[in-house]
Amino acid sequence: MSDGTLFVEDSRSGKKYEIPIRRNAVLATDLKKIKASSTGENRTDRVTGGLRLYDPGLENTTVVETSISFADSDRGLLLFRGYSLEQLWQSEFEDMLHLMVWGKYPTRSQSESLRSTLASLMLEIPKTVFEVIENFPRECPPMPMLVAGLAAYLANDLDSIPAFNGGNIFHGNVEKTNEAVLKTVAAFACVMGIAGSHRRGIKFTPPSKDKSYYENLFTMMGIVDPATGAPDSLKLSCFRRFAVLNTDHGMALSVFANLVTTSSLADPISGVISSLAAAYGPLHFGAPESAYRTISKIERLEDVPAFLNEVKSGKRRLFGYGHRTYKTVDPRLAPIKDTLLELNVESDPLLKVAREIDRISATDEYFVKRGLHANADFYGVFCFIAIGFQPEEIPVAMFAQRLVGVMAHWRESMLRRIKLFRPTHIYTGETEPVADMKLPAKL
Repeated sequence: MSDGTLFVEDSRSGKKYEIPIRRNAVLATDLKKIKASSTGENRTDRVTGGLRLYDPGLENTTVVETSISFADSDRGLLLFRGYSLEQLWQSEFEDMLHLMVWGKYPTRSQSESLRSTLASLMLEIPKTVFEVIENFPRECPPMPMLVAGLAAYLANDLDSIPAFNGGNIFHGNVEKTNEAVLKTVAAFACVMGIAGSHRRGIKFTPPSKDKSYYENLFTMMGIVDPATGAPDSLKLSCFRRFAVLNTDHGMALSVFANLVTTSSLADPISGVISSLAAAYGPLHFGAPESAYRTISKIERLEDVPAFLNEVKSGKRRLFGYGHRTYKTVDPRLAPIKDTLLELNVESDPLLKVAREIDRISATDEYFVKRGLHANADFYGVFCFIAIGFQPEEIPVAMFAQRLVGVMAHWRESMLRRIKLFRPTHIYTGETEPVADMKLPAKL
């Protein structure tokens, strides 16, 4: 039973309250009616405004209702619009985009129409986007290039900037929202492609109307067979299937950052830029790159126990281990390991180090007691490397896969009642001017 009533007795006042429970959640604003006397109140506690929730990291705070994805941490189950990973395993990018954004798995003709539309939009990238990205040093990581490239794209699409046009454009407007989803997805691939070719020092190959979204992405980036100039079919297939695993993960930071930004009714490109910035940190999509660089410093299998001892003592951090959602084994892990076998990377010495870390930690009391297991990032990094991505490209490659979920959540938010994200805080400073405090003298 998930619905009911929460009975609360406030020890400060002796008053009793009844708080409705719906879908195993209480409405945070219902707690505001729980008030204490303001007599002797510390003004920073704002007790007359009602009880507040303190939740650092939003570990137990629900911010939206959505039908996009479901993760059952107890069973290690992940569903997208009700479909399991196994059911979606052969899906193309266009299939997943249609399913996640518009809520229905597409027919063949719908998928083809979506493919054609995206390919056509990719051919409409402004020249200034190229100029901005190509002014970056080639050794620069791609993430700053993508942020700048998307900003340049937005600068050439002034009609899509709400404030510049006097107010709301997308909220409640299905047609404009659908159009923006397609333009944003197309722009992202091109910006990533331009950055990839620039970093590789090769001539940019324009997208083709005859290719799929991921085929165009690989071609633009230069991740191709030198003999044919086309993406390797196995590597492309592995990336596509990995993308199914990475399509969405609920209120992951990149999605949440997008929703926070666009809750002000900002345009979706600005939302994606926010998502990218949030994803870049080593606790999100920067984790695989961080894990890879950490593992690369372990020269021998014999050094793994010493490394893990440093992790347990707090001297080192092991990225790619543990997950806030899954307390069992990450359900994405088994398909990723199967993909590694397909890519034939078993001889990779760094993968051997990773497997040794996994083997030892699986029976180590420190990791077992804390429920720390390897997650998708820990092994997924080797898939991206084998496919042809450079370590610093992995965060943006992962975002190219998660973009589907990001846009699905954005569209959903534009078609429901929206509230500007504006959390409160607990103030711990002074509440009155300090009489004897003097400003430092100016030179």
